Amino acid sequence: MLAEKDDSTSEIQQKLDSISHEEREILEFLFLQVQEIEEMERESIRINEEIHIMTKEIDGLEENILKEETKYDENLNALESILKSYQRMGPASFLEIILDSDNLNSLIRRINLIRDLTRNTGNLLEDTEEAKERLLGEKLNLDQKLELLEERQKALEESLEQKQKLVAEKEAYLESLAGDKDLYMQRLEYVAMLMEEIKQILADFTKEFSRIIQDGNLPMDAVKETITLRGVKGTIDEKTFNDIIASYKSLPYMEIRFKDGEIELNAPDKKLSLAGQFNIVDGQTLQFEAERGSFYDMPLEKGTIEELFKEGYFILNLEPLIGGNIIKSVEIKKGYLELLVSIKIF
Repeated sequence: MLAEKDDSTSEIQQKLDSISHEEREILEFLFLQVQEIEEMERESIRINEEIHIMTKEIDGLEENILKEETKYDENLNALESILKSYQRMGPASFLEIILDSDNLNSLIRRINLIRDLTRNTGNLLEDTEEAKERLLGEKLNLDQKLELLEERQKALEESLEQKQKLVAEKEAYLESLAGDKDLYMQRLEYVAMLMEEIKQILADFTKEFSRIIQDGNLPMDAVKETITLRGVKGTIDEKTFNDIIASYKSLPYMEIRFKDGEIELNAPDKKLSLAGQFNIVDGQTLQFEAERGSFYDMPLEKGTIEELFKEGYFILNLEPLIGGNIIKSVEIKKGYLELLVSIKIF
């Protein structure tokens, strides 16, 4: 089955390789439209997910508000009952309770009782005021969430309208191609099939290459070190990475190129090229962030590039090389990668 798949994709690549410059321009325009439509679809899914989360948060807030309102009403009713009792008894009644004591112990007990009663009333009053403040805060929070929800729903409607517009434009352009419509539809299907294959190739390469590096399978002389006042400077040339790729049959064929300020990750056999930067993730790991790319010399949109790395980013865990030390900076020079590592003494 794998051989059949390779033959199939190879045949498709040959067909795409044989198209004329004019045909490639038309295919590039259509491919761009397809990418924009797919990004609109992904954006709609993201907005829908946000709306779902916000709806659950709003439901939770409404439940909290109901609890706070119940608690507030209970406190208010209890406070009202106590105040009515005070009004019936009057200040003189408290004095009578104190003066009616038989002895000193009785007097102290009654004074403490009245003090506790007064204190509890004060606490109940404070609790009621706090419940009121919480209730107002929860209601304000709910209003803000509802406002955000309305904004996201509006954004979703606009996203769907934009998608429908793009689909209509694509269909209209295909219709303008008259008899060639089916041909270009077929070519777009070819491109989609190859893009799915590339996603899998990148996922396999990313996973396997990261494992090889993490297992410490780098040559002993892979890193050239220099002591500086700022820390240890280490350099790794692109040949080291490409030699690893060539020596491991489990790795899909890729090429890594270091240029001034940029990394290129290429799959020449698949006519794929990606360029970007390494970002420091946790002090010991570098993550490749693709900023631009092309497929059959057709530009890839940002959303399409992100989709290619949906299964995981291309990362280099350099902990086997630097131990517990920390990467302070990474620079891409022509032909090599330069790291500045801060030494942890303790």
